[in-house]
Amino acid sequence: MAAPTAHPEGTVLEGRYRVDGVLARGGMSVVHRGVDLRLERPVAIKVLDGALAGDPAFIRRFEREARAAARLAHPGIVAVHDQGRDPDGTVFLVLELVEGGTLRDVLREQGRLHPAAALTVAEQVVTALQVAHDRGLVHRDVKPENVLVGRDGAVKVADFGLVAAAWEAGTDDPDDPEGSGEVVLGTVAYLAPEQVTDGRADARSDLYATGVVLFELLTGVPPHGGDGGEDAVAVARRHVTEDVPPPSTVVGGIPRALDRLVLAATSRDPETRIADADAFLAAARGVRIDADLPFHPVPPPRRRTAAGSRPLRGTRLLDLDADRPAPPPAEEVDDDEDAWDAWDETEDDEPDDEPADDPGPARRRGPDDPVDDIDVAIERIERRRARARSRRLLAAWLVLEAIAVVAAGAAGWGLGLPG
Repeated sequence: MAAPTAHPEGTVLEGRYRVDGVLARGGMSVVHRGVDLRLERPVAIKVLDGALAGDPAFIRRFEREARAAARLAHPGIVAVHDQGRDPDGTVFLVLELVEGGTLRDVLREQGRLHPAAALTVAEQVVTALQVAHDRGLVHRDVKPENVLVGRDGAVKVADFGLVAAAWEAGTDDPDDPEGSGEVVLGTVAYLAPEQVTDGRADARSDLYATGVVLFELLTGVPPHGGDGGEDAVAVARRHVTEDVPPPSTVVGGIPRALDRLVLAATSRDPETRIADADAFLAAARGVRIDADLPFHPVPPPRRRTAAGSRPLRGTRLLDLDADRPAPPPAEEVDDDEDAWDAWDETEDDEPDDEPADDPGPARRRGPDDPVDDIDVAIERIERRRARARSRRLLAAWLVLEAIAVVAAGAAGWGLGLPG
């Protein structure tokens, strides 16, 4: 799909909204700075690509999603002021203007964030998602480009509903002229596995993408690639076949509690993933306490990059069984702990600097404390780590025992030689 073109500056849409300079470009739209001439206030104007504007099915769904998004009144969500269609056929949204930039701009300038600031961003994003999810609205394209950071450090989520409208219309793939609906839309670096394989998305898919964003804020790179010229299908496949690694394996100094939060949010199986925004926020509060991470303001970007937004990507749904050999049979493991196997293997290769008798944060709960999904997940991790340590100690003991036996036998043999 060709990138949408910008509107000429000075154009007035519906006789009310003047289009000024470009703020951002995406795969389906261009966002302009603008002015509401009737109310004399600055606004952002999202102008849809002409190909989408000419699709009646997409427009019906887009207008429905815009109405739903306009009801999301929350300081962490970019407000939708109006939706219109100019006589020349231009379809547009009028949005709250956030002076500042995107989270992508922050990453370009900072490289990566302090863990406390990264956690602050994740909490504010999930708080906004919680409002949308409570209204039955799934974002489907959570990524740094869709998170705005104001000059005061306020974090706001943008673009609710646009991807849902395109997905439901099902006619966006230029390689799929019959509109078979076998194309999944989303930015490939942040797609949840179920979006790749089945094209389905729910609240847990948004939490997966938030976990990927948190990983990128902590390390400076997305876990499975997708921030450069990689093949989109290859990146999408990694979301399905590879676990997100602990951020601390990429960048040192990241608290283990943050590792656990990222892994719980990005479980490949939605059933073992953090269940909802409430559970995510409860886990984040626990991370702050366990890792001693006080609230940290988000650094606002110094400048806004108008043309740096990664476009929305479309890729055909993956049938993983059709084009790759079957994996070797896995070792037998406890059924309720399968989701954490890959992390344990990674952990086994790393020096464990925690005391062996440290029961971990999950074990320090009082007997009357409530147990939520993240606590259960953390307990599973801690049990597997304890077993891994035991296996290493047993292996080391057996090696030492074998060495002692061999040494004793050699000494005896030497003493028994004739003089």
